[in-house]
Amino acid sequence: MSTTAGRVQQAVGLFVPKRSELRRGSDRAEVVARWVLLIIGLFLVPVALTAGSEVTARLAPQVASQQAERHEVSAEVLAAPEPQPSTRPDVASEDYRAPLRWTAADGTARVAVVRVPAAAGPGDTRTLWVDRADRPVSAPMNPSAPAAHGMLVTLFLILADLVLSLLLLVGLRWILDRARLRAWDAAWRRFTGPDHESRH
Repeated sequence: MSTTAGRVQQAVGLFVPKRSELRRGSDRAEVVARWVLLIIGLFLVPVALTAGSEVTARLAPQVASQQAERHEVSAEVLAAPEPQPSTRPDVASEDYRAPLRWTAADGTARVAVVRVPAAAGPGDTRTLWVDRADRPVSAPMNPSAPAAHGMLVTLFLILADLVLSLLLLVGLRWILDRARLRAWDAAWRRFTGPDHESRH
């Protein structure tokens, strides 16, 4: 419990340090920077939530449309899969395609060349997604996809702000530390004379 209380007190001290006559202007500048970045981060939270909600709202009708228009059929593999040419000559193709036959909604047989696993063989049965016109299509997005995408956008914006704020604070601390060292060197020389180097 004391460890937790100490960490809380340390975190509060980053934004509300104790009063001291030894505090320098650079220390106050560092505290002000923390407050500015904290306020910006707090303002960004509702913005990130709004952006995530907009992504969810835009994807929801698309997912509903795909769920309504696409359905599964059972298709038969007619021939051994053939690898498709790879875009890189030094890498073997992982894209295999073979002709599949299935029965359309009107009772007619349909055949199309689609992607299949390399291990598929003639006579195997595969599940195929088709649209209302019985054309092969990709599987519809999961109904939970809009909410998941919206959450990812929200988390990305919040984490990006957090990382950027930390980088800015680290950069500012580095600049202020160099200024503090220069000020310390100048004060040391005034005290000991110009021929003595300070020891940091």
